[in-house]
Amino acid sequence: MGRNGVKEFSKAQVSSLLSTFCDFVATAGVFSLTHHVVASTALGAFTGGAVNCSINYCWTFKGTCRTKKGVLCRYVAVWLGSVMFNTAGTEWGVKLVRCSGLWPDQNLGLVMMVKAIVAVVVAVAWNFTTQKYYVYKK
Repeated sequence: MGRNGVKEFSKAQVSSLLSTFCDFVATAGVFSLTHHVVASTALGAFTGGAVNCSINYCWTFKGTCRTKKGVLCRYVAVWLGSVMFNTAGTEWGVKLVRCSGLWPDQNLGLVMMVKAIVAVVVAVAWNFTTQKYYVYKK
């Protein structure tokens, strides 16, 4: 990865960090009110995705040859995959940890810990690659 690739990857990580913060705040708020893993994770992912798309379009991957509408259509497709992976991964992870007996109570701490692990895997394995080569391709 050349100098420009490292710079672009670094910007993507800053964007991801900011959007993840928004995602986690929304998740914690909804979970505190509903105690529903799937609803809180999905709403958080949608919130973070909106922030991420905006930052990436304006700053991280600026200079794309695609129109705003083109970017939005492609971003939504990638984003839905991300929401699915994050939501399913968090739900399954919480169930796995609870079934193992390591953390028998479903509470905010467990949900956020599992969500953080899943978010890192999805961000590196799915989000960056699909955004760079499919959504914001130059």
